[in-house]
Amino acid sequence: MGVFGTTVVTFFLAEMGDKTQVVTIALAARFHEFFGVVAGTTLGMMLANVPVIYLGHKFADRLPTQAVHILAVIIFVVLGGLALRTALYPAAHPIF
Repeated sequence: MGVFGTTVVTFFLAEMGDKTQVVTIALAARFHEFFGVVAGTTLGMMLANVPVIYLGHKFADRLPTQAVHILAVIIFVVLGGLALRTALYPAAHPIF
């Protein structure tokens, strides 16, 4: 599939149902302009992602891959725990 196909599939699966799609649906419903909304959301995502891709490319060979994976796991577990706690006890933790 190559790097392009893998990136397209992974990005599509990761973005399904997130707040960006909800906003895109709202914009499309509000303005009824298909190409304008597609172009605007695509450009907005590119502007948000290009700096991250550039920095990732620049520092990829300097960062230990295993440490990055461990840090990502820790962050996801913490965020998942906070989301679960908030879902189970919403009144007890209004912010964090």
